Amino acid sequence: MKLAGKWFICIASLLMGHISCAQVSFGNIALKGVTIIDAKHRVPLARQVVLIQGKFISDIFTDGSKAIPDSFTVINLTGKYLLPGLIDTHVHMATDPSGVDNRAHTLSSLEQMLYSGITTVRDMAGDARTLAGLSRDAMTGDIISPDIYYSALMAGPAFFNDPRTHTSARGAVAGKMPYMLGVTDSTDMTLAMAEAKGTGATGIKLYAYLPADIVRKIVLEANKQGMIVWGHAWLEPAKPTDMVNAGVSSISHAPLMVYDKLDSIPYAWKHQTHTPQFWDSVTPDLSRLFELMKQHHTILDATLLTYKQAGEHSLAWQCSYELGKRITAKAYQAGVTICAGTDDDQVEFVQSELNCLVKEAGLTPIDAIIAVTLNGARALQIDKQYGTIEPGKTADLLVLDKNPLQDIGNITSVNFVLKDGKVYKK
Repeated sequence: MKLAGKWFICIASLLMGHISCAQVSFGNIALKGVTIIDAKHRVPLARQVVLIQGKFISDIFTDGSKAIPDSFTVINLTGKYLLPGLIDTHVHMATDPSGVDNRAHTLSSLEQMLYSGITTVRDMAGDARTLAGLSRDAMTGDIISPDIYYSALMAGPAFFNDPRTHTSARGAVAGKMPYMLGVTDSTDMTLAMAEAKGTGATGIKLYAYLPADIVRKIVLEANKQGMIVWGHAWLEPAKPTDMVNAGVSSISHAPLMVYDKLDSIPYAWKHQTHTPQFWDSVTPDLSRLFELMKQHHTILDATLLTYKQAGEHSLAWQCSYELGKRITAKAYQAGVTICAGTDDDQVEFVQSELNCLVKEAGLTPIDAIIAVTLNGARALQIDKQYGTIEPGKTADLLVLDKNPLQDIGNITSVNFVLKDGKVYKK
């Protein structure tokens, strides 16, 4: 076996400030002495050797139980922690590619994400023309970026008065683009789905002003054509129960789930300050919805971070946050599958969402880690290849200096990241 000479030279140079080591390829790598934490190892598995050949994990065994092949470069990680790469299931990278989401800003955000440990993102509606290029460049390694999966948006025609849809469809007509389409009873759903798939999108995002019968038609056709359907939990008028019964794979934004029981939020909730006891008393009982979600394997994309941020400046958003964190806590207690998405335009990354899930919604650190790894992979239906640390899976991995099970804040103690078996260290 080889010592990782290049690795130590690179680290030494970094410490001296002489170079910036963005990405290193060692060929075959052995991560030696590391502690594994993932959905398969809720109790940390110490002193492991993880062999990586090319972009795949080839073997895992206890250190000293067998020899490391001579062809492998050994990186000693005694005292370090190995997690699957993180997955943010709710980003928006291309809402306005000509403005705030210009290419330079977006590439900077994507690079920072990868160095922080995020190896995959799900973009939940933007300009698919831009997203297709970014996704391709991330896949080929032409840019330093997580893998990018993106959606084609479908909504009722009234939604396309929203100015964000016009920036995402610049040069064309919002509501009439295959990745940003207004749908009605008269829509040729077979053609619409085929055109959406042709944009390179992995899934359909349902946004607003859609009734339950059209939601069912969309999901039925998506299933025929091999597309996933994601959506807001409430579509004005389709309710969360309608979404789950239709077979929508994941629903976003925990505060919207109140509309399964309420037609509207009382004015006083949104315009007055209230005690925690008040919010405990008015948060509706959604236990039947949670049971339905479990039966249909519907994933909750809670997005607490974005409501927390907005709630610092607005009582109306604070109302949503207070409801959302309580609903998420109850969903978790009921056994609903939860993934981790930010929806904050990359102001903060998904590690901050984990902090909300643990400290505000009561998830244990290990369940928060599962939310941001395996459950994120399930939301994208890529869990056969990602989300856990197993032989045969892609080597998208995160090495931490500190134990995140002791404090979820340690998720930011990044030593280095592997994506497709290549080492990224800032």
